[in-house]
Amino acid sequence: MNVRAVSEMEVQDGARRAPRWRMRLTPWLLMAPALSIALAFFGLPIVFMTRMSFNEHIDQRFYVPGFTFDNYAAMLTDPTFSSALWTTMRLALISSIVTVTIGYVFAMLVWLKPKRWRLLFIALALCPLLISEISIIFGWWMFFPKNGLLSYALTSSGLITDKISLMYTEFAAFVGLSYVIFILLSIFDGIDKKVLEASADLGAAPVRTFYEVLLPLTKGGVAAAFAQSFIWAIGTYATPSALGPDTLWTIGYLIQEQMLGKHNWPRAAAFSIVLTMGVAVVMVVIRMLTSKRTALNG
Repeated sequence: MNVRAVSEMEVQDGARRAPRWRMRLTPWLLMAPALSIALAFFGLPIVFMTRMSFNEHIDQRFYVPGFTFDNYAAMLTDPTFSSALWTTMRLALISSIVTVTIGYVFAMLVWLKPKRWRLLFIALALCPLLISEISIIFGWWMFFPKNGLLSYALTSSGLITDKISLMYTEFAAFVGLSYVIFILLSIFDGIDKKVLEASADLGAAPVRTFYEVLLPLTKGGVAAAFAQSFIWAIGTYATPSALGPDTLWTIGYLIQEQMLGKHNWPRAAAFSIVLTMGVAVVMVVIRMLTSKRTALNG
């Protein structure tokens, strides 16, 4: 084998390596703008907040530069924090289950309806999402009080004789945290409706078709919708504070109290870090469960 043949082989090997190198680098280059934005607007604040959580709060100043674990140790012995943590988890869990259930039924109805009705249903569900959270809270303030729309509708229909007020109750907070999740609609759009006809032709009842055909095909979307709803509900502050009772203390309320009421920025940062880590754990667990189910089905 002469020198020229060896050179041609080296050129060919280099040509083969180049596409592989570009294929591995291309996804990172495409994600670079989004990663840069995430690092600038999410990563750096998390770093600064983590550093703030280790500072000290000695006098009336917002914080005193230092390094202490007291802000995290206080969470283990503070009954207020443990109670707020349990309340936050309970609110987020129940509201997420309700949200996913409503969203699933809504998405299935839209999917089964003719296309001419799809735009109308989507527009009705989008209306609450096009206004701010504060405007939605004001709307619930007109619905839940004793002289509100709910009490008037119940007394007018004869279901109750005396007016009732659901304002400043946990039920009002649950309702305020429930929204329609549109992730499920995209999941249903990827399913061929002929699978329902095939299941019926094989003699399966509608309930069996739902549990053995439709639900397995959409459980990935259900997990994604639950994660989205849970993450939003566990971190929100305004809705449960405005609609729930004064005793409904959540992690968001404690962060606001430490930040603005007690001017204890390190403690508020520590609460925020714990809340962020809890959300990350939930995301990882749901991702792992979804991956295992996908692998088993595959």
